[in-house]
Amino acid sequence: MRRILRRYVTRDPTGRPIFVQFERLTDDGAGRLHLNNERRARFCSGCRRPVVELSELRGVCDWCHSRECCVHCLSKCQVCSRRLCGHCRQGFGGPPALTVCGVCRERLIERQAIEDELMREQTEFDRSVAQQRLFYQVEALRLAEQRMQLMARFQEARLGMGRRTKMQWVMHVLGMTAVTTFKGIRYVVRRALP
Repeated sequence: MRRILRRYVTRDPTGRPIFVQFERLTDDGAGRLHLNNERRARFCSGCRRPVVELSELRGVCDWCHSRECCVHCLSKCQVCSRRLCGHCRQGFGGPPALTVCGVCRERLIERQAIEDELMREQTEFDRSVAQQRLFYQVEALRLAEQRMQLMARFQEARLGMGRRTKMQWVMHVLGMTAVTTFKGIRYVVRRALP
C-alpha cells in the first residue's frame, strides 16, 4: 500500500495558517486508487465565516482590538472611519441612517436630541408669531370698521340726515365706551391666563 500526501498551506502575515488543503492518494496494491481531499480553514473571529484566502483578511477591529475583520464582516464607522467587526458595529437610525461605532452613536444621539429641542422651540416661536399676526389683523379690521362708521356719521351730520337728540348721543357714547371697556378687560384677562 502506497500513500502520497500533498499539503497546501496559506499563511497570514504573522505566520499562522489560514487555509490548509490536503490531498491523499492511496494505492491499495490491487490497482485501485483512492483520492481524498480535505480542507481546513480558519474562522474569522468577527463573523465566524471560514477565511480561505489571504486577500479576505482586513486586519483587527479598531474598536475592540480583539476580533479580526474579513471582507464579509468588515464595516467602517461613517463618522470617524474606524474599522469595525460584526460585533462592534452599531447603527444610528436618525436621518440619515448610519453605521457607526459606540462613541459616535452617543454623540449622534445627543446631537439629534438637541436638534429636536431646537425644532420644537422654533415651532413654538412660529406659532406665537402667527397668533400675534392674526391678532393685529383682527385689530386692524376692527379699527377700519370703526373709522368707516365714524366717517358715515360725519357724512350724515354734514348732510343733516339722521340727527340724534342729546339723549340719544349720550346713550350712544356710553354704549360705545362700555363695549370698548369690556373688550379691553376681556383682552387683558385672556392674555393674563396661561
